[in-house]
Amino acid sequence: MSIFIRILLVVGAIVLLAFMLRKIRLAKLKIEYTVFWIGFSCILVVMGVFPQIMSAISKFLGFKSTVNMVYLIVIFVLIVKLFYNTIQISALENKVDSLAQQIAIDRKIDAEGKKGE
Repeated sequence: MSIFIRILLVVGAIVLLAFMLRKIRLAKLKIEYTVFWIGFSCILVVMGVFPQIMSAISKFLGFKSTVNMVYLIVIFVLIVKLFYNTIQISALENKVDSLAQQIAIDRKIDAEGKKGE
């Protein structure tokens, strides 16, 4: 892996880590959501600082270039995260629909109760 890619991995991971810590400190992001990103940035730092680990794994798995494997890992992890976020969004949309229906029912009952008085 070239020195440029290694530096890019480490700098990108440190910037990501600083960004996440700043968002936590400003209370704009929950800690439970940043655990993934902090772990992801730590893995990127390890990949950049110790490229021989990635080289050995890529040779074992049959990749022509270590960078190809790094890209594949990053893309795979982000796709899995995207899928997880899609599941969470779907669950939240279902909850919003249920709450909207419950509010409509409650308002209808309140309106009928006031008419009867």
